[in-house]
Amino acid sequence: MKLRVLGCSGSDLPGHNLTSFCVNDTILLDAGSVTSSLDLAAQARLEHIFVSHSHLDHIKDILFLADNLIEFFTAGSRPPVQIHGLPEVLDAIATHLLNDTIWPDFTVIPAASPVLTYAPMTPGVPVAIGDITVATYPVNHAKAASGYVLWQDGGAKNLAYTGDTGPCDSFWQAMDELSFPLAHLITEASFPSAMDGLAAASKHLTPRLLRLELNKLRARPDIFIYHMKAPFAVEIERELGQELAGYTYRLLREHDVITI
Repeated sequence: MKLRVLGCSGSDLPGHNLTSFCVNDTILLDAGSVTSSLDLAAQARLEHIFVSHSHLDHIKDILFLADNLIEFFTAGSRPPVQIHGLPEVLDAIATHLLNDTIWPDFTVIPAASPVLTYAPMTPGVPVAIGDITVATYPVNHAKAASGYVLWQDGGAKNLAYTGDTGPCDSFWQAMDELSFPLAHLITEASFPSAMDGLAAASKHLTPRLLRLELNKLRARPDIFIYHMKAPFAVEIERELGQELAGYTYRLLREHDVITI
């Protein structure tokens, strides 16, 4: 399983791309910086988008991706790109973005072969995408926010992604109840620990809060950190070195490629 980091920042600034990860060239985890990171040929290979929640920094490039791919659908020669997520998240995208007001509704364009289609998911019910299986589990963030677990070879290769989240017991319990030991985890640290109050109000984590969350998890996966707010990155990095002592962890950067 190959994970390419297209964007992993909590801030939209030069040199900081918004959240999006590409798995095996055909699957996206969120879509905050797809069209600015992949050339057209790479965009055309995408087949599935798993959306963690409906905040704009995780979904905005669904709009531009659809526009870029229109030429590949006019001949009706390929299936639509499937947008996966909890029903409330897909409804938010349909109601507020792909609504012919903010952006054309590419789930009906072109009429004979639409670019996009919705694929609602149920928490804990796996979806098979080729040789990768994907399941979603709720987290504590925006309305109907969820994280994902992806695995191959019966779980011998696996990765969990919390998406944006605040403190959340149920997700960690679900990770410990998987039929295989969790090996890799992408999770967030958005603010420094001095801003615990703001993190709690916005349902995010600080290094201190992240350590408290990891204490709920029996598994000891390798940790990948994303969604640091750029103005606080130096402070967050310093605090992570203290709070994650004893864990194997890595700060994700744009253009990283990780083989699992």
